[in-house]
Amino acid sequence: MEHRKAALLSCVGAGFATLLDAAVIAYTAPALVSGSGASAATVQWFLAVYSLTFGLGLVPGGRIGDVLGRRRPLLLGLALILVGASTSALGPVAVTLIAGRLVQGLGAGLVSAQVLGLIQDHFHGTERIRAFGAYTAAGAAAGMAGPLLAGAVLLLAAPDPAWRIVLLLPVPAIFATIWIVWRHLPADPVRARGPIALDLPGIALLGGIVVLITLPVIDPGLPVALTAGIFAIVVVLAIALILWERRYGRRGRLPLFAPALMRERGFLAGNAVAMLWFGSLLGSSTVLTIYVLQHLGTPALLLAALMLPGAAARLVAARFSARAFARWGAPLVTGGVGAESVGMLLLAGGALVLDPAPLLVLIVVVQVGLGICSGVSEPMIRVLALARAPQGMAGVAASFLQLTQRLAATLAVALGTGILLAGGTSAASLATALIIFAGCALVAALATRQREFRTAV
Repeated sequence: MEHRKAALLSCVGAGFATLLDAAVIAYTAPALVSGSGASAATVQWFLAVYSLTFGLGLVPGGRIGDVLGRRRPLLLGLALILVGASTSALGPVAVTLIAGRLVQGLGAGLVSAQVLGLIQDHFHGTERIRAFGAYTAAGAAAGMAGPLLAGAVLLLAAPDPAWRIVLLLPVPAIFATIWIVWRHLPADPVRARGPIALDLPGIALLGGIVVLITLPVIDPGLPVALTAGIFAIVVVLAIALILWERRYGRRGRLPLFAPALMRERGFLAGNAVAMLWFGSLLGSSTVLTIYVLQHLGTPALLLAALMLPGAAARLVAARFSARAFARWGAPLVTGGVGAESVGMLLLAGGALVLDPAPLLVLIVVVQVGLGICSGVSEPMIRVLALARAPQGMAGVAASFLQLTQRLAATLAVALGTGILLAGGTSAASLATALIIFAGCALVAALATRQREFRTAV
C-alpha cells in the first residue's frame, strides 16, 4: 500500500474510533444514573475528565511523534484507549469509571497528535484540506453510526449492562485501526537522538489549573471561603507555570508554550477561534442530548434517528470543504460559525416555548444546519490555524491546537452539564446553557475576522 494512502487510512480509522466514543458518551448519562446510582457530580466528571487528559496528552504526544515517528506512538495510544474503555466499562465503582476515562483520554490525545502530525507530514495545500475533510468525514460517519448503535443497546438491554456495552462500542474499530497501522503504516526512522523535551512539569501545572477551575463548576455550592482559596491556588499555579516555562526555555529546551508558536499571531488567532468554536459545539450537543433523553424521555434509538440527518449533512459538507474554501476562502468560516451561534439560540428559544413534538422537529432542522456549517468550517479552521506553524513543528503545533480545544471542552461540558443538572433538568436550564454556548460561538465568529486568521494561507 502506498505510504500516503496508508497514512490517510490510519488517520481515518483512528478518527472514526476515537470520535465514535465522543458520539455515544452522552447517551450513557441517564442509564449511568439509573443503572448504577451515580451522582450528578460523578456524571459531570465522567463526561468532562476525558477532554482534560485528552488535551494534556496531546503536547507530549506531538513531540514524541515529531522525534520518534508516528507509528509507535499511534499504536501505544490505541492500546491505552482499549485499556481505558475496558476499565470504565467493567469497573465496579465510580473511581474506576472515572479513572478509565482518564486513561482513555490520555490515549486519545496521543492518537490525535499522531493523526494531525501524519496529515501535516504527508499532505500540503489543497490536498491537506482534503485530508482534514476526510478526517472530519470519519467523525461525521461515527456521529451517524454511534448514536444508532447506542440507541439500539439502550433499547434492548437493562440500564446497568447497557451503559457498559455502549462504552465498549469503539473497541472493534480500535482493533481494526491497530491492524491497519501495524500492517501498512511503515515505521518512521528516529528523527533525533537524546531525551525528548516533554515539559512534564509544565503540563502538570496546566492540568492542575484546569482541574481547580473546574471544581467550582462541578460543585457551585462550595463555601465562599473554599472558592476563594481555590482561586488563590490557581493564581499561584499560574505564576509558577509562567516562571517554569521561562526557566525551561532558557535551558534550551522546548517549553509547553513554545516561543516559536507563541510569536505567531496567526497561529494564536486560529487557536482562539478553534477553542471557542469546539467548546461551544461539544458543550451544546452534550446538554441537548442529555435533556432530550432524560427530561423529554425520548428513547435513545429515536433520538439517534433524529440526529442522523445532521450527521449525514456534516459528512457530505466535509467532502466539499476544500472546494468551498477555494471558492469563498476564510469568510466562509465566519459565516459558518456565526450560523452555528444562531442555531443554538433557536434551540434555546424552542426549548422554552415549544411542546416536545415540535421541539424535536426543530432539533432535526437545526442539527442539519449545524452539520453543514461544522462539516465545512472544521477542516478550514484547522488548516488556517496550522498554516503558520514553524518548519519542523507540525506535530507540536497540531497538538497545541487540540490542547486548547480539549481544555475548552472540559470546561464547557462541566459548565453545561452543571447548569442543566442543577436541581433537575428543565427547559430553562437547557436554554441558559445554550445561550452561553451561542455567545461563545459568536465570539469565535467575530475572531475569524482578524486579519492574522484570514491571511494564514
